[in-house]
Amino acid sequence: MKGSPLIRLGVVLVILIAVLWPVYRLTNSAPLQKTEGAPEQSLPPTIPSLRANKPKLRATLLLHASPMPNQCQVNQADRIILTEKNLVSPGEYRVPVELFKGMDLVIRATWGNEEPHAIRAEVLVHGYQQTLEKSFWAQGTLEDTLTIPSSFLP
Repeated sequence: MKGSPLIRLGVVLVILIAVLWPVYRLTNSAPLQKTEGAPEQSLPPTIPSLRANKPKLRATLLLHASPMPNQCQVNQADRIILTEKNLVSPGEYRVPVELFKGMDLVIRATWGNEEPHAIRAEVLVHGYQQTLEKSFWAQGTLEDTLTIPSSFLP
């Protein structure tokens, strides 16, 4: 671009000023408040309301651990769905659950030593032969996720 540096500076300043107002509106939005005569605004959805909108799968969750962990837990959307109470044999956990599609299962386990440990998680959906499964490896502690895709089964 040829021309005076002052003209170039002026063009850049005009562009920045044109962009400033929309950026200011996006970044400095006031907390949502109801004002008289204004349409009612709502707050962002919380986890329970997100769960209400998600399709559910009736399934059985299986965990196979080797060696057996000292503690084991599986959560989905702030809801504990598997604990040590679901132990069916050494290193095997089983629980029937309703899972929300499109949300992760958070798998946590701890062992008493730093040797290699393995966990295999399986989701067996009632009425279907297709399963979800994933293997995890850890030393001492494990915290990982298994995603239930939104597109998984009808």
